Amino acid sequence: MNITTIIELENQEVETIAGAKLVFAQEQIEENIIETCVECFQEDDSEDRISTEEAMERVFAKLQEDGIIPENVEEFSFELPSCERLKSKADNMADIPQKVILSFVS
Repeated sequence: MNITTIIELENQEVETIAGAKLVFAQEQIEENIIETCVECFQEDDSEDRISTEEAMERVFAKLQEDGIIPENVEEFSFELPSCERLKSKADNMADIPQKVILSFVS
């Protein structure tokens, strides 16, 4: 029997664990619709960018080190924020999705 575990993290938690900030890309789909998704991560205190895969590997390793993910788990998947949203006059960062999902099978 396989058991799938899902861990839901706030963007800020992921950024703290990874030591890097989420970099969002926005694409205008239609006049009033914007698609927002994570492009990559930018290292704290640096202009260096790392791939989403590298950042999430850091998060996985740290959660494993802290005992949240069992040591015998070797593979995981993740889902980063992505959404289509309506553009408004008061467009702000609070509208950007705030959850990262990490899952693994044990």
